[in-house]
Amino acid sequence: IAAGWLVPMIRKRIVCEIYEACGLGSFFTILILGHGGVGTQLNVLALRIIGLIILVTGASFVISAFVALKRKGKPETGWENTTVMIDSNIFRTVRHPLYLGTAISATGLMLLYQSIPSTVLGVVSVFCCWMASRKEDAFNIEKFGDSYQEYMEKVPMWNAFKGLRK
Repeated sequence: IAAGWLVPMIRKRIVCEIYEACGLGSFFTILILGHGGVGTQLNVLALRIIGLIILVTGASFVISAFVALKRKGKPETGWENTTVMIDSNIFRTVRHPLYLGTAISATGLMLLYQSIPSTVLGVVSVFCCWMASRKEDAFNIEKFGDSYQEYMEKVPMWNAFKGLRK
């Protein structure tokens, strides 16, 4: 899945998308390996329950972002090629809910599967999502100009707690 997305982004040299594809690739690899029982797994029930709760929380960020992008972003093609900047719904709380949600979900998977491979891949996924967020800010400044710069000053990149307090 990620490879089919990664190659065109490398050709277009869209750095945030390259990081995103690598983060998603790591995320889905955790799912596959974890579900297959690859690696020595602990089985601490409390951690598995916490991991599941964290996974669902992350998924809610991702789903909310997908819905907002599709409905409010006025995409020309697909769902991610928005033509207008979105600063409502989940995007009022954090600038990059897709990346944050993926990172939160990867953390949940690390706790759910409790293995060395899932932990390593989870850290890689979180790092790639963080870098994608940082690089997408630069991309969006070019795309949306000063309005995105003002949006960056008002809305935190990932700190949902800070975003909720404003």
